[in-house]
Amino acid sequence: MTAMPLRITSSPAAPRAKAIFYVRAVVALAMIAAWAVSAASGILVWLAADGRGATNLPLLFGATKHAWSDIHVAISTLAIVLTVTHLAVMRRGVLAYVRLLLTGQRNTAALPARRPKPIVFVRAVVVVAMVSVIPVVVVTGVVPWLAGDGQRSGQQLLLLAVTKRGWADIHTAISAAVVILAVTHLVVVRSGLATDIRLLATGKRSAPRRVAR
Repeated sequence: MTAMPLRITSSPAAPRAKAIFYVRAVVALAMIAAWAVSAASGILVWLAADGRGATNLPLLFGATKHAWSDIHVAISTLAIVLTVTHLAVMRRGVLAYVRLLLTGQRNTAALPARRPKPIVFVRAVVVVAMVSVIPVVVVTGVVPWLAGDGQRSGQQLLLLAVTKRGWADIHTAISAAVVILAVTHLVVVRSGLATDIRLLATGKRSAPRRVAR
């Protein structure tokens, strides 16, 4: 009795992804790019010298510190808009993570569900932490940006009797924490990021499967 030959065939083509998946992919990737530029421009401004005439000194690409500060604010505003949009289209997942941290379950089903894996709790903590910290980043960034420039401007007292330079340092420290959370989020949901990239590159959300026969 002869053995049947093993034949490898491709599975049927997957149906075309819904428009909402394309929106999610575009928003997610644009958000990552915007926050990366925001972080780079923020570091550049923070490292620039303070003092009389410092805002008019040319930095990278010939733009002054004041110009880079405006660029940082503009890109950060775009990043925030993209983040809010991302949270809106992913609201069910965010709410599920909040529910998981509060109740230990991801859904509201009456019957007890199987306990999620530890990695799911890690994702929940990272997402909820980012959502909570981003408003703080916004406030601590707006306060020094609205303050006046000029000689010894870094020493002027602002909100809560903290100097302009102090608020800039606080903003930078909290922003660094957000960057760490964002990188952690990308690591633990890398499969989702790969899916978004594949969708925009090929129009498919997953690689074609091969079935053995």
